[in-house]
Amino acid sequence: MTMGRRQFLATSTAFAATATFAPTLLAQTNGTGTPQRYPDDAWQVLDDRFKPYYVFNTPLERQWSGGLWLEGPAWNAVGRYAVFSDIPRAQQMRWDEASGTVSVLREGVGHSNGNTFDRWGRLVACEHSPARVVRYEWDGSLTVLATHYQGKRLNAPNDLVALDNGGILFTDPGYGAHVDYEGHKRELELDPAIYYIDDDLDEPRLFSDALYKPNGIALSADKRTLYASDTAPSHYPDQPATISRWRLAADGTAQGDREIVISSQDEGYDGITLDQDGNIWSSVSGGEGKDGVSVFTPGGERLARILLPEVCANVCFVGEDRNRLLMTASQSIYTLYTGARGV
Repeated sequence: MTMGRRQFLATSTAFAATATFAPTLLAQTNGTGTPQRYPDDAWQVLDDRFKPYYVFNTPLERQWSGGLWLEGPAWNAVGRYAVFSDIPRAQQMRWDEASGTVSVLREGVGHSNGNTFDRWGRLVACEHSPARVVRYEWDGSLTVLATHYQGKRLNAPNDLVALDNGGILFTDPGYGAHVDYEGHKRELELDPAIYYIDDDLDEPRLFSDALYKPNGIALSADKRTLYASDTAPSHYPDQPATISRWRLAADGTAQGDREIVISSQDEGYDGITLDQDGNIWSSVSGGEGKDGVSVFTPGGERLARILLPEVCANVCFVGEDRNRLLMTASQSIYTLYTGARGV
């Protein structure tokens, strides 16, 4: 059932099982511009199970715009800032939560893509060219964690997660090697795969090569389940876009077979994150009415969409309560307060 804004306001206490809104043309930008009437048009609630995660009186805010293709957000709770990447410009960017300002953190970072902070607070990043996974130490020095597998160059590491044992799981689909824009064009030497690396290994260990184009990656709250998206349709049009999961052992190896949780032939899933209840928050591309973020139950049922005026590449939860969703979307970054708490 499609409901208009006036009807929704009249029945918000009952919270209808299905409520649909049109996407906002331009999100609010840090308190400037024309205010949007609540509820913000970005919300598209499809199931009343989303009620605990929906916040009626919060705006979609465009925090900054001016990138070329933004990716890889990661939250630093101590510094109250998020790192994200402008891949074509080979820059790591920094959004400061307290001031709302964005600045260049590092330049010439090898077309950096995915970022994460390990349990010791060190920034770990995927780079496209040269293809490698690197870690920034407390003194500012750089440690190269991975460049090759079985003597062959990595394709173009994309996204990553940090485990409590110090290990890193990262995806290597090769997008940064397909064109001279997000890296440097060259032939791939390896099949796309997910790898594990830690300081005790001389080279990565294969985790899985089951996905055609392994892309976004995320951990459950207990860090015992790994999720990964497959953007297969970009190079394999007959294959669906999927989000899969594996159970994890303490040493970063898979326990059991891959389970496909979400599959679609008409939209794509890239960066993903989870909340403390196990719901999957995934960036989505697919055109107007789909571009943005979709929220799925642990079983893969869609609960809601957050519609954006740009294609969304990646997401993470930020803020003191980890209840604010930060979205890197094409040229801009957006935030939206939610009733969820991210992991």
